[in-house]
Amino acid sequence: MELFGLKLQVEDQIAHLILDYPNEKVNKLSTPMMKSLGEAFDWLAQNASGFRACIISSAKQGSFVVGADIDEIKDVTDPSVGAELASAGQAVFTKITGLPVPVICLIDGTCLGGGLEMALACHYRIATDSPKTKIGLPEVMLGIIPGFGGTQRLPRLIGLQRSLPLILSGKTLDAKRAYRTAIIDQVIPAEFPMTYAKKFAEDMLGKKSAAVLKRRKPKGIVNAILEGIGRGVVFSQARKGVLAQTKGQYPAPLCALKAVKEGYSKSIEDGLRIEAQYLGQMIATPISKNLIRIFRQTEDIKKSSGISDTIFKAPAIQYAGVLGAGVMGGGIGYLFSNNGVEVRMKDINHEALGLGLASSRQLYDRARKRRRLTSAEVSRKMGLISTTLDYSGFRRCQVVVEAIVENMDIKKTVLKDLGNHVNDDCIIASNTSSLSITEMGSVCRHPENFVGMHFFNPVHRMPLVEVIRGNQTSDAATAAIFSFAKKLGKTPIVVNDGPGFLVNRLLMPYLNEAGFLLEQGQTIEVVDSVMKKFGMPMGPALLIDEVGIDVAVKVGKIFQNAFGQRVTGSSVLENLYQAKRLGKKGKLGFYKHTNGKPVVDPDVYSLIDVKERVQLTAQEIVERMVYSMINEAALCLADGIVSKVDDVEIGMIFGTGFPPFRGGLLRYADTVGVEKVTAALEEYAAKYGDRFAPCEHLKKMATSNTPFHHN
Repeated sequence: MELFGLKLQVEDQIAHLILDYPNEKVNKLSTPMMKSLGEAFDWLAQNASGFRACIISSAKQGSFVVGADIDEIKDVTDPSVGAELASAGQAVFTKITGLPVPVICLIDGTCLGGGLEMALACHYRIATDSPKTKIGLPEVMLGIIPGFGGTQRLPRLIGLQRSLPLILSGKTLDAKRAYRTAIIDQVIPAEFPMTYAKKFAEDMLGKKSAAVLKRRKPKGIVNAILEGIGRGVVFSQARKGVLAQTKGQYPAPLCALKAVKEGYSKSIEDGLRIEAQYLGQMIATPISKNLIRIFRQTEDIKKSSGISDTIFKAPAIQYAGVLGAGVMGGGIGYLFSNNGVEVRMKDINHEALGLGLASSRQLYDRARKRRRLTSAEVSRKMGLISTTLDYSGFRRCQVVVEAIVENMDIKKTVLKDLGNHVNDDCIIASNTSSLSITEMGSVCRHPENFVGMHFFNPVHRMPLVEVIRGNQTSDAATAAIFSFAKKLGKTPIVVNDGPGFLVNRLLMPYLNEAGFLLEQGQTIEVVDSVMKKFGMPMGPALLIDEVGIDVAVKVGKIFQNAFGQRVTGSSVLENLYQAKRLGKKGKLGFYKHTNGKPVVDPDVYSLIDVKERVQLTAQEIVERMVYSMINEAALCLADGIVSKVDDVEIGMIFGTGFPPFRGGLLRYADTVGVEKVTAALEEYAAKYGDRFAPCEHLKKMATSNTPFHHN
């Protein structure tokens, strides 16, 4: 039997339901797919006497089900429509649970959102140990809640304490961790998974099913109390955790918590109705629409080649070199080796190489302690990193990333020499944060193979990579680095050469304005607090400390040389730099960084030249800092630093932590209104100077009432 997106067949008294969404690399739960599933489950119910068990699997390589079809919900603005969609999906999956034979879900690859909710409706779940197997309920990251039964079935399966962190955070698990939490009943080898699935089915038809069911529930008296009469404590602590994490700016996790709390003590039918109502509420919120747009933007990047030739096939990178083995070089070495790339790391002395290896080892040890990797896996991955004081081994490198000191003359000297030790087709990338790719490329033997690859610090955590094109960078080199960044699990954007590229250029007026606010008598605590309440992950003063005050001063001078008076900064950073305050790396900046938690150093105020003490509202602080970035973004678009508005959004969200619930910097501008932003900038320019003067591009947009986004 064949239906849209699936095949249904019976072999050796086992029914096989195989998902295979047509013309797609992954399976998704679209309306046609859900209709087919409903018909398939009806057939299975009617013909259950003809088989002893059912196995649900996927024909897609590395993918079970990625979730619901987001395109079908992105435009839903009526809560009742959202609730109806949830109820319809729940009804389909409820048919699975009602089948009179054991239903085993075989997960090989991505199993997220609605995919996991379908698996939860099955009687048993097994998953392969493939690195592509990822299991979770990420709906809250889209501003919605699990709506096909996730908030009801998961707590009933594994208990509140284990299920709530997954439902409320949206984090994913590999097969081993999913087994430890009892979502998965057995982990099987990725090779010949169907053989193991059939064996598991036979076991569940025998006496082994009791042991499988028993291990799902939390053990011990304390857990029994917390899952029973003490569950109020669990819900209370979960709420506190959500508020600490979201600062109340993301309603979906709290809504998911309410769905669990209100439905847990009721029948599954009543619980599902509650879940559907709450999904409907969340699906209609502007925050959900913003988060879904960001998701679509990241999905578009996954499908993009980074150049106009959308079908360009970039080479697979297996061998890479890193010049500079400090903390940054070690972080890059870890990133490469952790993704299966052999790394040859070069520096000028053994001490530097030792530091690079120690940085990589530290990151691996952290992963091992968190049980993300075994000791054997750490040894194997560390074995992919080798070191050298010369260029031996660099001939085989397909890519070399330069990560040495941020000094143009030194970089040019090293890059010129490097050309003598690599193959002509080797792509050379500079991990610079602000220096000209075009100028560096001028000393390379093959400037067409030279490109910027700007990682953000810390390399292993920050998701963004700026791929920077110099004037002579080829499409092939751009596409190769763009593809390589995706292989490393990063989110890349392509930007053209220019001072600070995109992200640092947009941060420049933001950080500058923090200095001017301090010179008007605002406290560090107030400025940082206001911007955190706006949604930034940290305030500007703490961010400067994280970046390094010396780095901020150096980059500021680069910007001033490039843009003149428009970007003249306050005296605050220079004063701190002259006082030998370097920020976090020196344990002293605006904050003291001594006991883990940074604390504002009261002595720093003696270094701030307060010109006048002005009482400012939180609104003015936000507008002066954020509207300046909007103006600079409009300039970047006009200057051709980026070609798409979406690149600005991705750059700011993934590079600076600009609050995703606001949809991005320019989505926020559209929400406020471009004409209102422009008018406010003109008022601030008249009051405080030309640094606020709106650019011509922004003024034209305001005059014509044109938004940045057109959807």
